[in-house]
Amino acid sequence: MMPASSSPDGLKDSDLLSLPLERYLHEFRGGLLSLPESERDVIVAEVRAQVAAQARLGEGAALALLERLGKPDRLAARFTIRHELSVGVQQSNPFGLFWVLLRLAAGSLLAFVGGFVVIALGLTGLLLAAMPVLRLFVPQDIFVVDDNPFSITVTTDGVPGNGIPLSWGYAILCCGIGIVLVVLAMLLLRGLGQLLLRDMRRKTQGLD
Repeated sequence: MMPASSSPDGLKDSDLLSLPLERYLHEFRGGLLSLPESERDVIVAEVRAQVAAQARLGEGAALALLERLGKPDRLAARFTIRHELSVGVQQSNPFGLFWVLLRLAAGSLLAFVGGFVVIALGLTGLLLAAMPVLRLFVPQDIFVVDDNPFSITVTTDGVPGNGIPLSWGYAILCCGIGIVLVVLAMLLLRGLGQLLLRDMRRKTQGLD
């Protein structure tokens, strides 16, 4: 457990908090059970310090801060998301970041639009990157139509009259483009994670 901090006037934070404030912090901590205990201690200490700083200005100031922070369970959810975003960004974990992005999409336009672009880039990249595999296993079924490199059809009804069998060179080119798109999707995902983390930090510091 984190030790209670004290101020130059010798009062500990716990000495400044009334029962409603302590109840709020207790419920807030209960909403952080999915986080490691050490992380819960740090987060609760952070919020306690904010509340205590306002309590030095009076009970009304502290209650006004809690009003801005919102209900303890919702605040705990914000801190949980903040922690997951922070870990995802630090570890460059695309799966963790994408999962958080999906959870934020319903309430954040940035997360929704960014998530849509990431999905579009990622799926297109994966499809193009898989072209050599398709060429290897079903070379007779894939054709470039009308010599247009951006128009590909898959058919089992025989070779179309205007079709050209997919070449290995074209398949490898598609694979290279696909890898670039996947990398771009991952970089965009990390950038979104950093932007959302900055916004979440602001919202968990009583500034929203």
